[in-house]
Amino acid sequence: MIETEAVVVKIEHDVAYVQAERKSSCSGCSESSCGTSVLANFFGQRTPLYRASNEVGAKVGDRVVVGMDESALFKGTLLLYLFPLLLLFAGAVAGSALAVSAEVKDGYSAAGAFIGLAAGFLGLKFLSSKMGMGRRFQPVILSRMVDMPVRVVNFEGGLKK
Repeated sequence: MIETEAVVVKIEHDVAYVQAERKSSCSGCSESSCGTSVLANFFGQRTPLYRASNEVGAKVGDRVVVGMDESALFKGTLLLYLFPLLLLFAGAVAGSALAVSAEVKDGYSAAGAFIGLAAGFLGLKFLSSKMGMGRRFQPVILSRMVDMPVRVVNFEGGLKK
């Protein structure tokens, strides 16, 4: 299970909309001229809202732990990248095979690749809406942060000088 901390922003019936902080791989870096920080600033700092099943009864403003099954995330990512790419290649091969002469083969191949890619994105939109409704592919609020046990450490002897 992949877990992250988030804040509940909105509640609708048994669904909570949560906002998780974006974590950069170099967030500790103060260098503002590196490629990663430039790219992050280009796309903006707005954090998206995510729908999560609210089985713990979290309320607006609660800090929560949200989790998602690793295999579902892997399958979704694989589908997101491979499905359009496979249809792009299939379209290019089909376009090349349908070419009437060798002079127009490249044009047909490029047009077929574009049509295959467009079909891949449309198919992905349809498949993701079907998969997204499945319980397995939904993030779940695992616990509220106030429900988490607090560990108290006894410090004997004080500070060393």
